[in-house]
Amino acid sequence: MSGGGCREGKCHRIGTEPHYTQRGGDITYHGPHQSILYPVISLRDVGLGARNYVERLDLTMIEMASLHGVKASARKKFETGVWVGDRKIGAIGACISSRITSHGLAFNIDPDLDYFKHIVPCGIADKVVTSLRRETGTVLPSDEVIHEQLISCFARMFGFKNLIWKENKSILLDNGKPERHVD
Repeated sequence: MSGGGCREGKCHRIGTEPHYTQRGGDITYHGPHQSILYPVISLRDVGLGARNYVERLDLTMIEMASLHGVKASARKKFETGVWVGDRKIGAIGACISSRITSHGLAFNIDPDLDYFKHIVPCGIADKVVTSLRRETGTVLPSDEVIHEQLISCFARMFGFKNLIWKENKSILLDNGKPERHVD
């Protein structure tokens, strides 16, 4: 878990540990069967402002959901992240300092959704969290395949033309030069 809102004793009882970060958003949960993407990008170099950066993170997750037949949307009134109806499938918690990004997004593939019952995800009390598995009702490809799909969606949304996979690491290239590293 990251952020505030989970008393340490309660977190330990449910098998989690709080980590405090300097990023946007409120408390969230990161665990197995989520695809986490924390890009480090110079917004100056790619010609983006903060709002456009966050919108493209949203679009990355919307495209990811659509690859599996799930209609998702972004930015309900004062509710960040990506939604399927009133259910949140993807969260954004970005940090931008000196126009360099850190942190990013979490897309729920098939996490244990019970962990979200112990927190108020992203500070939104009256909504539930969902997953790609719950929304499709089907067996999904492996987490690794879905993570690769998410990185490919990210590359498209940010206009990276080449994506080269290399020993469990992907390197996004633009004009043939290594520009960004994605874990």
